[in-house]
Amino acid sequence: MVKLKFIVLDGVLALRISENKARYYKRVTHLLKGKPNLEKHWVKEKERFSAYAISYAENNQILEDFKAVYWKLVTEHPELTAKQVANYYKSHFTTPEAKPQEKVSEWPVEEYKNSVEKYLETVILREKAKQGCNHETYYKLLARCRSDIPGFDTMAFSTIDYNKMVGIAYIFARKRAYRNTAKSFRALLGRAHKDKDVMFNLGQIGTFCFSDYNPDRYDVVERHPDVLSDEQLRRFMNFSVQDITPSYKDRKQVELYYDFCVFMFHTFFSPCDVIKVKRRDITRKDTLLVKRKKTHRTVEVPITPIVRAIIDKYKGQSKDGYIFPIMDDEHEKKHSTKDYTYKKFREYLNVWLKEVGKELDTDFNLYAYVFRHTAITVAINNGLPISYIANAAGTSVEMIQQHYYNGECAKNREMLTSVFMRAGV
Repeated sequence: MVKLKFIVLDGVLALRISENKARYYKRVTHLLKGKPNLEKHWVKEKERFSAYAISYAENNQILEDFKAVYWKLVTEHPELTAKQVANYYKSHFTTPEAKPQEKVSEWPVEEYKNSVEKYLETVILREKAKQGCNHETYYKLLARCRSDIPGFDTMAFSTIDYNKMVGIAYIFARKRAYRNTAKSFRALLGRAHKDKDVMFNLGQIGTFCFSDYNPDRYDVVERHPDVLSDEQLRRFMNFSVQDITPSYKDRKQVELYYDFCVFMFHTFFSPCDVIKVKRRDITRKDTLLVKRKKTHRTVEVPITPIVRAIIDKYKGQSKDGYIFPIMDDEHEKKHSTKDYTYKKFREYLNVWLKEVGKELDTDFNLYAYVFRHTAITVAINNGLPISYIANAAGTSVEMIQQHYYNGECAKNREMLTSVFMRAGV
């Protein structure tokens, strides 16, 4: 049976949803009032705050209400797994029957205009107000800064200069995930610089660059992205849509996911390009002519027989002319977040692909972009000119040589060995 328990994880209070060895977590720190001290006042055994904590009665009630929502789900639907329980309310972004979150407007400018901590909390609130946005990055940054940076609760934007940033960089370098933490902190400073109410300008840190203090900057790392092996690709292309991921009951949705990935592989397109391609992008030369969203470069790729079959399969299913029946222009206007429909579809697609990755026995969590990586790698390994691949994929030759080129493929190693052997004859 699924079990529920509040625990402190990396300095953040979360509800653990577990079943056997499966563990899933729902953060609740952002719902609490007054920033109670978890280290001093959280009673692990009772899963409550002690009477010495700030707003302890109100926060304990918030936790009870939050847990009650999931407990009701567990008791009424015992057939659900821990993962299904954890994801049940995901699409709502706010837990039903839980206490409403504080509105951004309730945070006075005076509180955050010169406070790094308060501004980071405000950024989290703003991100949570946007449907479809990922605010987990800033949650992790807030927890990291509170636990690692001395005096973070009183750090003022006006005191941040080059030397201050160097000290922060060295603190971040003591633990893992330096690159992600540094990137998040730099993004926070970028937001503060653009916010007219905040007392910060990027000119204060001068020429400081986080990458200069990355402890792994001299390590030899793999530059190549995740790709499917020849055998894994063959298995995926020959999957029976009716048999893969049997836990998914909606086979039409599985078929859509599958066709979406096959389309990506045959076109070099990224997920955001596939979801927005329309029938009007089909040329008389039987090619697809589109402008890539990321690079704004116009690309033209041939329509293979498999791509043509996919286009014909979904013909007439989208009222706005999209090849795939995913986007709805009228529905999209109802959301304040840009590309909301795409972001939600990509999220569900990647969840499905994780299950597919287990069936393919990949050594990484399979995700949508892997099919673009794989397509470029397959094209290179089969002798297509890099310049042509770069144009078709809407990127540069340098980018492919640096990131995509799989020089370690077996064919290249065999050719190199053969060349060396002949050289001494």
